Amino acid sequence: MQQIEYKESPSPHVVVKNFLPSPAARECLAEAQWLEPVYQEATVMGEWGGKYDDGCEECVAYRNTYRKGIRQNKVVYLDDHYNNTTSERQRYQSKLLGHLETALTQKNIQSEFNRLPHLFPLISKTTHMETILSSYGKCDFYGWHVDGIPNSPASRMITCVLHFNTEPQQYEGGELILTGDSLSDNLPYSPEHNTAIFFDSHKTVHAVDETTFDGDFKDSRFSINLWLGFSSKREEGDTEFNFSHKYR
Repeated sequence: MQQIEYKESPSPHVVVKNFLPSPAARECLAEAQWLEPVYQEATVMGEWGGKYDDGCEECVAYRNTYRKGIRQNKVVYLDDHYNNTTSERQRYQSKLLGHLETALTQKNIQSEFNRLPHLFPLISKTTHMETILSSYGKCDFYGWHVDGIPNSPASRMITCVLHFNTEPQQYEGGELILTGDSLSDNLPYSPEHNTAIFFDSHKTVHAVDETTFDGDFKDSRFSINLWLGFSSKREEGDTEFNFSHKYR
């Protein structure tokens, strides 16, 4: 049974346990495991070098050192993966994306969020969704950061982090840490299977603590990083689509 709890400290956030029905959560985990061949090393937004890197060995070495000091884990850009028009992959084929969109458009979820302060009532009004699947293995982590995009602030208003893992859990660590006015004012959340945490994408500084893990990929720490917001127009590369017809 779904359990929804709003917390004001250290920064406003909402914890939803049993976010998906149990069979849907199992299907999401199975898809996260099945996609193993297409995971790639995560990058850091705005990292040094970026698209201006000329490929010289010194530049590449510097960029990799910079990235690994901030973030180390693997991701699948789900919107791009399932919207590749040159292949047979289509968004409707993803059970994971389908279950997420169904959950977010349920009346009970929207009704609960509409009662909350801050930005949370916007969830029922958002039209843009961006979805990334993350895996954390041995010594993987993500340092302090916020999720907002300065040149497109409306596209990421609310962050949702939804955790998946085999049970019993095979790894240690990997806590999602939310902060308040300072880094010392923080609250860690263990990555519990089928638990979602919502917070302000622009204001909440957060991190993922290092995972300790030597097992198989299927037993990694998996999470969905989901951003909800708005987009004024459809641009090339935009990932505004949803087979529930809400996110278009």
